[in-house]
Amino acid sequence: MKILLIFTLHLISGGAAGIDVIGFLGGRVSITCRHNNYGRERRFFCKMKTQTECDYITVTESQQCNTWIHKDRFDLHDNCHTALILTIRQLSSEDAGTYSCGEGGRWSHQFNLQVIRDPCCLGSKTVSGYLGETVTISCSYPEQFKTNYKYLFKQNGQYFTEVIRTTETQRDRFSLSDDRNSKVVSVRISDVSEDDGGVYFCAVSVGGESVIYYSLYTEIQLQVTVKGRNN
Repeated sequence: MKILLIFTLHLISGGAAGIDVIGFLGGRVSITCRHNNYGRERRFFCKMKTQTECDYITVTESQQCNTWIHKDRFDLHDNCHTALILTIRQLSSEDAGTYSCGEGGRWSHQFNLQVIRDPCCLGSKTVSGYLGETVTISCSYPEQFKTNYKYLFKQNGQYFTEVIRTTETQRDRFSLSDDRNSKVVSVRISDVSEDDGGVYFCAVSVGGESVIYYSLYTEIQLQVTVKGRNN
């Protein structure tokens, strides 16, 4: 059962609506709320029902520093210094709306989550490659993300490791290119190993002054096999 949070927005600093967060059906978003005035009050993410009513999604206490709280499709992390991070998995159209994040009675930020359906970013796909050869992971992206930084993440359990981003063209065995005309980002993995197999996500980042987010929009399952091995 949801807990109802009722407060008056003008009594909490930073209550004005913030940036638009764009997610894709079936994908995930990771939203970071930043503030330099952290205290010891309970911190929260909630979804606005009206201008003065907000349904708690999840709350963190001061003793839960640097731990993850998992609730249904929501993961909350509080670094207890400057950032409160919420990840929403398997986005649906019902997730769209205005959200608030902050610390009770001290500060809050708002953002508007849009969940859109775009042919570029539907479902997951599988990429196969042979051990020791080169494989390429490619993802299309929508027009509105044409100038944003793009990323490739690898999933490790509940966590994600950044593989490479568009601020660089080479990182170890990984090389990246971003064709803005065709709106496709491609990552080549040379001398692919069995450890490279697993689940990857293409993503973009959008930054604001107080709210930044990653939109993970295409899931790729990389399968690495030995040439000639019978499956």
